[in-house]
Amino acid sequence: MKRGWRRLFVVGCCFAVLSTHAEEAVETAIGGDDVKIERAGKRFTVDVQFLVPVRRAVAWAVVTDFEHMTEFIPNLTLSQVVSRGHDSVRIRQKAVGYLGPFPVEVESVREVQMSHPREIRARGVGGNVEKIESVMTLEAVGEGTQIRYHVEAEPDFWFPPLIGPAMVRKKTVEQFTALIAEMRRRR
Repeated sequence: MKRGWRRLFVVGCCFAVLSTHAEEAVETAIGGDDVKIERAGKRFTVDVQFLVPVRRAVAWAVVTDFEHMTEFIPNLTLSQVVSRGHDSVRIRQKAVGYLGPFPVEVESVREVQMSHPREIRARGVGGNVEKIESVMTLEAVGEGTQIRYHVEAEPDFWFPPLIGPAMVRKKTVEQFTALIAEMRRRR
């Protein structure tokens, strides 16, 4: 029995080291200054800004690939286009996050207006996020693309006051790091 506990301890230590390295890798893709989180009551404001070394057409293709986002965005369990217009789509997405050991499912239905290839505006029209409005801009800079993202959201569920912003920050970094990795893969 002692041997089993030792193995479990060693596996746990290895997992902790791997987790630390994975978080460091995430932080190198999006630096600490790239993500700003503010919280006022239930409302979160998130601002992200970074330069990615891919052409704007590649970046645009990734951030508008709603049908395949579950393949490259962690914790996204559903991403579907509900309807399509000339420069707009209605999308439905579900993601799972954790508050400690408890899973929290976030669902949103958004109207997305696209000004190809420069800007994407989205507004929540359903789901368990009371209010969500966002804008993403993509600006060609040399051989790369400067991406700016601003979102204001009010979840329809409780977020812990002290760790809520840290969780939002972590998930934001994970999602944008995954987007960057997919952009680099497609270039």
